[in-house]
Amino acid sequence: MKKIEQRFLTIQKEIFDVYSKMELSKNTDIIQDSWKRPEGGGGKTCVIQNGNIFDNSAVNFSSIYGSKLPKSALGNSKVKSTRYGFQAMGVSVICHPKNPNIPTSHMNIRLFCILNKNKQIKDWWIGGGYDLTPYVIYKDDINNWHSQAKANLDRFDKSFYKSFSKTCNEYFYIPHRNERRGVGGIFFDNKQYKSIDSSINFLESIAKTYLSSYKELISNRKKETFTKEDKQFQEIRRGRYVEFNLVNDRGTAFGLQSNGRISSILSSLPLNASWVYKKTKSMEAREKKLIKILNKDWNV
Repeated sequence: MKKIEQRFLTIQKEIFDVYSKMELSKNTDIIQDSWKRPEGGGGKTCVIQNGNIFDNSAVNFSSIYGSKLPKSALGNSKVKSTRYGFQAMGVSVICHPKNPNIPTSHMNIRLFCILNKNKQIKDWWIGGGYDLTPYVIYKDDINNWHSQAKANLDRFDKSFYKSFSKTCNEYFYIPHRNERRGVGGIFFDNKQYKSIDSSINFLESIAKTYLSSYKELISNRKKETFTKEDKQFQEIRRGRYVEFNLVNDRGTAFGLQSNGRISSILSSLPLNASWVYKKTKSMEAREKKLIKILNKDWNV
């Protein structure tokens, strides 16, 4: 299991190194924090705040042990026996850029293992994916995001993209708002792709495709100008992001149900967000237009 953990740690380091090097401001807060969990396992939380690119970005690794698998880990699948315990590990990335022209992005990859009495792997499955939440719509960026996801998945199985993109649209949905969180991407759970080694190769490809796609998007939009109203609108829409993460997200629920480290779990939230009781007519019109775009199927 140590070798598998190291592969996840390598993915975390690669992503965090790329994002850290983007930051040019001397006032940027760059934090790397290793921690242990009393119940078993631990992780590493890496955060960028107040940068020239990111208001807040968290690139987190965790590997935890336990005796009872939280319900949130299973989604809609059958409950699995964890008589001899489980181990869950993964990398989770969330980026809230400063410039409203750059969308928020999210990516996670994870491995769950059910252990036998000798603490070896008895059963296992993988999950993960990534999605994009824009505040200003650039159709070419969205289409490229999906096209690059499809190109990567097609190398493994040509049925994956259609299935995973549909699941992403269904999962990243805010029921109490009747709107999607963003313009989608890919998402899957309770999956086995050949062997464990092949499955981790598959997860690595997803992380690398996400990083490549998002780097390109940042490069395309980081010099776009924005107004005070643009920033206010971004913070209002970030409020929706917070609502989803705290109310609907299974990853957040898993962290809390497994007695996870609260500061690491909530590092996915934006540094600033707002909830305005009565928006201006301009803001209302802008939001109505955006929601119409978000609720469209962007799958290629």
